[in-house]
Parts: sequence; C-alpha cells; structure tokens
Amino acid sequence: MDGTGPLSTDGTWGNHMQFTSKAIGELGAINGPRCCKRDAMIAFKNGIDYVNAHYGVTLQYEQMQCGFTDFNEQCIKERCPFHE
Repeated sequence: MDGTGPLSTDGTWGNHMQFTSKAIGELGAINGPRCCKRDAMIAFKNGIDYVNAHYGVTLQYEQMQCGFTDFNEQCIKERCPFHE
C-alpha cells in the first residue's frame, strides 16, 4: 500500500513490524495448538486497527464467532476469543 520494504527510511517498515509483532504477541498469549481460523481472525482484527491508525480511514470491527469447533479436534474452546 505504501511501497515499504526493509530498506525504507520513512518509518513505514518499522510500523509494519510493530503491527506484526502485536498480532503475533496476541496469538502467543492465547497459546494452544494451531488454528487457522483463530490466527486469521486475530490478524484481521489487528489489521483493522493498523489501517485505522495509519491511513485516515475508519474500518469497523465486528467481533466474530467461530463455528468450526466441532471440526477441529484441537480446538481450545473457551480459551479462544472467538469460541461460541
């Protein structure tokens, strides 16, 4: 979106690394076996926060609930912020 890369000197690369770190930190705090849905929803939520803070727009975040618990034997259930 803003043409950033690891050699950028305008602060955008650092902003992107901070965003990534925040999302990964949230995933690490939840812990548990992998869950593609949980990982994607956390990344999406953090992405909305990032866009709102850096691009002068306001995207709305709607708390989602995951309906895949029965399909994932490793689901962490109540520990997941998206568990129904």
